[in-house]
Amino acid sequence: MDQETARKREAGFLSYPGDAAAVYRFAAGEIADRSIPLERVRLSGGSPIESGFTLIATGPIMGSVDALDILNEYRANGFTKPGDIVVFKQAGALSCWSVDLLAYNRLRGLLENPLKTAELDMEQNCNQIDGIINNTAPRPDELASEDEALFLVGGTTYLHVQTSEDDRNYTREDCYTTYDYTLYDKKTMRQLDGGRMEVAADIRDAPEQVHRLAAQNILECRTVLGASPLELVSLDILEALQDAAMREMGEGTAPKPSLRDNLKQCQREAADRSQGGGPPGSCGPEKER
Repeated sequence: MDQETARKREAGFLSYPGDAAAVYRFAAGEIADRSIPLERVRLSGGSPIESGFTLIATGPIMGSVDALDILNEYRANGFTKPGDIVVFKQAGALSCWSVDLLAYNRLRGLLENPLKTAELDMEQNCNQIDGIINNTAPRPDELASEDEALFLVGGTTYLHVQTSEDDRNYTREDCYTTYDYTLYDKKTMRQLDGGRMEVAADIRDAPEQVHRLAAQNILECRTVLGASPLELVSLDILEALQDAAMREMGEGTAPKPSLRDNLKQCQREAADRSQGGGPPGSCGPEKER
């Protein structure tokens, strides 16, 4: 793959709206010691392509999965080998890793300039040019608002509770409040369940206390998580959860192509070309239009 094509695929990876991964491999025939040119590129905030690496595969990955878990899977399945660089784009932020014989090393500074270029092209929140594409500005009250809160239940599940539109003008004489609720899986960000429930509420308490009581009642009456501990978490997470749920609804049940599928396709195409087979193609998804 020539550098111009590699740069276009790299730009597509950096501007991909969801979580994704990219694998770079040192080009055949180059010098064996990659540390000096790679260090130079790292300090400049550039791309591994500038140091003789080839972008061999890109593809979407499941949201909220730990980078080291993915790296271990790639190693176990032979998708990476020592000397490769793997880059993850998760929640809009990049992490770059070099693959060694027995471990992985975090590479800081790589791809900062290409990411900044992609962000300037796509960022819709002009006051948030910070290395994460289209993230929103921090909320003044990050943990709980007058009408809603987000809880982590037992370390595995998010519960979003929100007073229904019809109940937002309740008075001190009201004994019950109607809440809309939604459950999300922490690891996959998939929406698990949702509904509406009327719960006892004393509006003389602080909103956080009222929301916590509502969450406990919902969990006890509607789920098997009733005895699980509740941790109030930032509402900033909510937008990412809702976006992931909307994407899943829009995509139906058809599975996304994995990086494993992209690598297998890449190997097949390479084998075909070496045997004079069909025309060369790209490995991995093209930039979405």
